[in-house]
Amino acid sequence: MAHPEYSAARNLLSGTKLAALLRAQHVVTVKDNASVDQTLRVLAAHRILSAPVVVGEVAPPADKAPEVCGFIDIRDLLSSFLQELDLKSLADAKMLKRMRILEEQGARFAGKSIRDLRSLGSDGWFFPRAAAEKASLREIIYDGFLHHKEAKHVVFGGTRSRQVVHRLALFDTSGQLSHVISQSDVIKYLYDHIEELGALGDASIDAIGFVKGAVISVRPETPALDAMVLMEEKGISAVAVVNAEGAIIGNFSISELRTIMAEHFGSLALPVGEFLALEHGTEYAGYAIPSTGSSPRASPSEELRGFEDSQAHKFAADRNMRRRDSHPGYEVGQTLITCSPEATLHEVLDKIVANRLHRVYVCSETLVPCGVVTLTDILHKLVDA
Repeated sequence: MAHPEYSAARNLLSGTKLAALLRAQHVVTVKDNASVDQTLRVLAAHRILSAPVVVGEVAPPADKAPEVCGFIDIRDLLSSFLQELDLKSLADAKMLKRMRILEEQGARFAGKSIRDLRSLGSDGWFFPRAAAEKASLREIIYDGFLHHKEAKHVVFGGTRSRQVVHRLALFDTSGQLSHVISQSDVIKYLYDHIEELGALGDASIDAIGFVKGAVISVRPETPALDAMVLMEEKGISAVAVVNAEGAIIGNFSISELRTIMAEHFGSLALPVGEFLALEHGTEYAGYAIPSTGSSPRASPSEELRGFEDSQAHKFAADRNMRRRDSHPGYEVGQTLITCSPEATLHEVLDKIVANRLHRVYVCSETLVPCGVVTLTDILHKLVDA
């Protein structure tokens, strides 16, 4: 049954054509014969997570567009790398040995052609531009992002099935790709027209149903590689990093890996807290610093045992006490944007758009996560209610 408070949102989406979102843009593509290394460098150079793949064997005539095969994204590449590994042997190895193995495997993996990878999906969908421009935003969200049919025309890869996609590519009558529209673009449009969402914009995140009590998380001493395996098993693109008290101190996500190169894969052996700190240009020792009144936390590896009794720990603990009022995420170099269950949808959209986020964690007063609001969650609520 349709919820009456969603009627204004439904009217906005049904009354808006996709053409209203289109702006001139340059579409970055990757050739299907590109290596993993080349693909990672293209994505990192443009700071994007995904790109359409075009056939690269033979240069097409000037008057003919290249054939589009599908999309390639960071998650596909990392999933394929995981399948190259003997995870059981890695789990039994000490950190430095794991790092060396990952570096060696990463060097070999870098030279592979993306067309030969084991795990490929299509985190994108393709529309003729003329038809897409005439479609309502609701139709694009429902049939494009959330409930698209199996991509029978996509010939690239195919071992990963995507129930939801995060971007749509538009092609003109000559087959040239003209635009890539993402879920973020749609969310930005909704935010710019927040007054047209009616009462829904003022509804709390709790009332809308985003507070579910369970958020998949890892401890900061968990190896980054293990966090990646967990995300792959759960079919999610992020996990919360929480301390011994369950408070969130970081976010480990595919977005955090958008600039990773194959030669950096050895760093995935690091504890996830240290990995995030390294990515953000800071240092992290929080996994060994107990908060006041708590028992010491376990060190992530044998190399770090005994740290709790050292002068270095005393210095780090003192620094931690002096910085305890800092913003959430400071321990790993992040600025975490969170919200309370009482926050309104308007407030959450403001946080997402202003900070270019893909998710906002819903937390208690003690920063224990009790829900997460993703772009996909918001779009589902708006079109499926």
